[in-house]
Amino acid sequence: MDSTVIGVALACVASCLFNAAIAIQALEVRKVPAKHGLRLTLLRRLIQRPRWLGGTALGAMALPLQTAALLFAPVTVVQPADAAGLLLLLVLGSRMLAERVGPMELAGVGAILAGIVTLTVAAPQREVSHVAGADVLVPLLGVAAVALAPFALRTVLGAKSLMVVFGAGFAFALSAFALKLIADALDRGEWAVLVLVLAVAALGALAGTLSEQSALQRRQATQVAPIIFVVEMLVPIGLAVTVVGESWAGSIAPIVVALALVAAGVVALARAPHVAGLLGG
Repeated sequence: MDSTVIGVALACVASCLFNAAIAIQALEVRKVPAKHGLRLTLLRRLIQRPRWLGGTALGAMALPLQTAALLFAPVTVVQPADAAGLLLLLVLGSRMLAERVGPMELAGVGAILAGIVTLTVAAPQREVSHVAGADVLVPLLGVAAVALAPFALRTVLGAKSLMVVFGAGFAFALSAFALKLIADALDRGEWAVLVLVLAVAALGALAGTLSEQSALQRRQATQVAPIIFVVEMLVPIGLAVTVVGESWAGSIAPIVVALALVAAGVVALARAPHVAGLLGG
């Protein structure tokens, strides 16, 4: 239980950094012409903007904290704890945008906190995975296929397609699950595996960033953020249960209820003007 609390605390800090990074990056991405969406030229232009690089640096600082969180707690707890960063954006948005926090936002805060606390108590203890080969490769390829679909179908769907938003969510989910594999590889001292999953995490982060920034150029943050947050939370948990073998035995009902609470809270806060105003730049 103590180690799970440590993992949740680290995940919450990492989430605050991740979400602050997104808010800062969003300020710059809308200044880039939309024609660069889903193209590497978008990133080429963004890396010339110091403020966008500052946001990226915050995101990079969050990665080791998130990995450390997975050394102490299972994915079932760590991924939902990432929603805590939205609470920071709610406070910042309320102050910066002079928006009053209403009943819907307070309900979202309560749902997220209740879900995280329930998961901390009910979730299984962390286990080091020993999966390899096709057991993990096939599911990861499936997630990667969805993540890369917007790029493969760019000329057919266009950068405004909702598939770009889902692609960003799946790409970040791929990166998040790769962090779990990184933590396990560090535990086992398997350095060759570590290099491979680091590459997967980097691919997911790159594809997710490009898709997310492209989506924010064309859609309101109230449309983009809820989908990405929920997909990024649920897909790694699904992989953890089906691939890694995290067991919910004896705690299925409270875990499902807690995940539903966090997901509902994420949607409520991500659609709130306080948060959407920051995420949308």
